[in-house]
Amino acid sequence: MDVAALLRWLAEPRPALAAAVAEGVRAHVAKLRSRGIEFYGYALLPGEPYDIHSLVAVTNTEADIKVPWTDGQYRYYRYCVDEWAHWHRDGFAAANALLVEANERFKSMHSKDAGDYMMDEFEVAHANALLDAVVRGLGSAKHAGVFGRAEPFLVVWISDSGHQIMAESVQRLNSAAVAKEFLREFG
Repeated sequence: MDVAALLRWLAEPRPALAAAVAEGVRAHVAKLRSRGIEFYGYALLPGEPYDIHSLVAVTNTEADIKVPWTDGQYRYYRYCVDEWAHWHRDGFAAANALLVEANERFKSMHSKDAGDYMMDEFEVAHANALLDAVVRGLGSAKHAGVFGRAEPFLVVWISDSGHQIMAESVQRLNSAAVAKEFLREFG
């Protein structure tokens, strides 16, 4: 394994992936809006950190929240993507192809012992680079006005985890007040 070459590649910013994510979000949101679907929350799920290979978009509407705002669990149901109602598994073909390509390139440059199931520092760096590109893509879509005047809650979510990208993406993609509310529940 050529560690120097791998580290150089891992440090690359992945602009094509971020652009493909932004375009996928734009097309997906346009499709939802053309159907009259309005949502307060929009999430991208990239899979598990050890297997980031495709994006799933998840949305939720105010009517989908399972408890009234006066309930102590309201904040949990509002921000926990695992509890959201609308899962969209199509629309990110270009981004997904780039994820597969990046994973194949990583595998060609990285080696480790068979039977070692813990993520090493290179695998963590690879996952973090992909996750950062997904966050940047979602942020680019937001800044390009894809969501219109609405300021939906945005997050890159990894189900059933406390992965750092969730809090980081919330802080990067939402107002300070929304980030504070999220972190009160999940921080």
